[in-house]
Amino acid sequence: MYRPVLLTVLLLLGAALAPGSIAAVDQSIRIEDVTNEQGVKGLRATYQVAASREAIWDLLTNYDRFRETFNRIHSLEIINEDEQGAEVRFKIKVMFLSFDYTLQRDYLRPYELLTWHRTGGDFRQISGRWSILPGPNEGIHTVIFESFVDVGYLIPTALVRNHAAAELENTVTRIRARLKRD
Repeated sequence: MYRPVLLTVLLLLGAALAPGSIAAVDQSIRIEDVTNEQGVKGLRATYQVAASREAIWDLLTNYDRFRETFNRIHSLEIINEDEQGAEVRFKIKVMFLSFDYTLQRDYLRPYELLTWHRTGGDFRQISGRWSILPGPNEGIHTVIFESFVDVGYLIPTALVRNHAAAELENTVTRIRARLKRD
């Protein structure tokens, strides 16, 4: 009588612990306040995705499809791009305001590390990075996004941080959905 139940439990445990078994992606997003070396405040988001490094890298560097995921971008113009990086001019809308700035996006370690910094336009400073790290299992990667923005004038920090954190959570949801589709 207990034998079928015990057998079922053992089979389920064996399947869960078997090498190469597919683990579920942790759906959490850890968002934390950070400050860069220049003292500029920003946010760091750490999360997991079930996708290859190549698919994640393509999502971050395929400017033809960039706005599918990063929907605050009204328009973008690639000034130049090669295997080391890209200079891209962005026009974004945040609430009722529009901003225009240019970023140098450096592909420091392709499929692993992409950094950026402001080279012109609105805001005093913009910098950040995307890191793609091995996850807990094959086919799962940990992605770390960091962004630091000094707008150059006084804006209530709590308002900016809360809005940015909420938008970051929505962006991660779009990233996961797009990687699942592609």
